[in-house]
Amino acid sequence: MVERDDNGYILRIASHSPSHPWWRITDELAEGLNGYRETPGPISSVGVFTGRFGLGSLENPKTVGAGLADVGITNPPANARMATQGKGRFPASVGELRAIARFPEPDYIFWLVAEELNIHSMEEIAARKPAMTLVSGRVGPTGPDTLTWTVEQVMKWYGFSYDDVNSWGGRVLFPGPAIVGVPMVRRGEGNAVFQEGVHDECWEELAEARPMRALPLDPEAVAHMKDSYGFSEAVIPQGRLKGIESDLLTVDFGGWLLFSRADLPDELAYLLARTSMERRDRIAAPYAPLAPHLRDLEVPIRPERLCTETGVPLHPGAERYYKEFGCL
Repeated sequence: MVERDDNGYILRIASHSPSHPWWRITDELAEGLNGYRETPGPISSVGVFTGRFGLGSLENPKTVGAGLADVGITNPPANARMATQGKGRFPASVGELRAIARFPEPDYIFWLVAEELNIHSMEEIAARKPAMTLVSGRVGPTGPDTLTWTVEQVMKWYGFSYDDVNSWGGRVLFPGPAIVGVPMVRRGEGNAVFQEGVHDECWEELAEARPMRALPLDPEAVAHMKDSYGFSEAVIPQGRLKGIESDLLTVDFGGWLLFSRADLPDELAYLLARTSMERRDRIAAPYAPLAPHLRDLEVPIRPERLCTETGVPLHPGAERYYKEFGCL
């Protein structure tokens, strides 16, 4: 349960590093919640904490489930579902998690190979076993991050793995996020990249610097990720990068989910949902001047986007707020 003192709840939020976009969200929420202390209200204090090992998507559900924090952010929403069910990177259930708000971050996974590899499909990689240098996500002290694990599940559906790529005379690199890995491919340090984080100019810079081919996923592969782990599908639109001449199916990786344990008091879940709604324009404001494909968040954030596609059920307190607001 949430800790209390004589003045109200002491709320702990698991976020990310201060330079990460999640920090702005949780900072805005903390500022909004602290305002309720003056009413007076149920909040005594709000603390925002960096996720363990810099792996917020993976570690925040564990932290909240263990009671070390009361609320957290993860991405994509399927992560909260897997954490609840004890699937994927979660060997055991962390307990029942509930959604507070889903901040609509448009994202998906790119599957890019250099033209010189002459690869046209994921099936062809498994069949030809090319000696390619693949750049993916990150492996931390507790293992691969969510993206790195997700990429390998898709690869395994097609019949190969990271270890297989190494055994073919190739190499797999895990340098971190797209803003680190994609420039490596642009500089020629890799010739394939399977990664998310599509709202950055590094992708356009890569496509302009060297010919790359975007591989589509088969509907059956995407259905496997949906049915087995709760992911959603996405479409990479024609013209998104130089050389993409038709819409391509892929795995969705969008949505920053604010979540809690199921035992979070209803009044706190209600206030968190209310604060998310009231602060949504402030949270999205830094992205408004950017081109739509470079925005970390949809602008504007429509009310109904905060309470749908959440991966796990809404907390009853949050659900009550959204119904009163009229967007659910």
